[in-house]
Amino acid sequence: VLDLIGEGGMATIHRVVDSATQTQLALKQLRLSGGAGGELRTAHFEREFVTLKQLAHPRIIRVYDFGFDAEQPYYTMELLDGQDARDLAPLEWSLACALLRDVASSLALVHSRRLVYRDLSPRNVRCTSDGRAKLLDFGALTSVGVPSQIVGTPAFIAPEALFGQPLDQRSDLYSLGALAYWLLTGQPAYRARELAELRDAWSTRPAPPAALVPSVPEALSSLVMSLLSHNPTGRPQHAG
Repeated sequence: VLDLIGEGGMATIHRVVDSATQTQLALKQLRLSGGAGGELRTAHFEREFVTLKQLAHPRIIRVYDFGFDAEQPYYTMELLDGQDARDLAPLEWSLACALLRDVASSLALVHSRRLVYRDLSPRNVRCTSDGRAKLLDFGALTSVGVPSQIVGTPAFIAPEALFGQPLDQRSDLYSLGALAYWLLTGQPAYRARELAELRDAWSTRPAPPAALVPSVPEALSSLVMSLLSHNPTGRPQHAG
């Protein structure tokens, strides 16, 4: 282990060296407190790894090995350079589109397995030094249908998730629209730090991106607003 590079409520991420190859990798380790809850979280964490192992896509982070260290589960993955999307906005519209196309491509593969990514937000999109985007952190991944709990970043959560309705690929596409709005304008479409703030935030429709950034083409601005439709049927139906 070289150093700590990320920390959340559920897991920590370290920069590590593979002693066999001397290659630097990232290692994600689950935080556990024991008990039945720990067993369930370990099972979910392992399913996350197995799913990622099966989702071979150049715009999805690669994972390598799963194991336990002092009874704490971990897995290793590629170590990425670059910045999170939250640090880059606002971007010139063509650059934003290039990143969004990469994200949409990776979502299309996720959705083909009848899965919902569920936590698409700027902090989970890494923009690498080659100008591409990679999707990170699949801990919120769930099957299509009604989830057991609400998960996600408030400003990027689709309305149907908050109202306990079934989720499908269109829920991720709402989040893609919120990500697009952020990248194009440098501000969230709906300002909400907590889930409880969302109903009030949704009561006022945001200004189209082109109204805030005149260089954004009208067709792109309209696409983003359709992605942000509160009714899933008003959004594009597939990531493709």
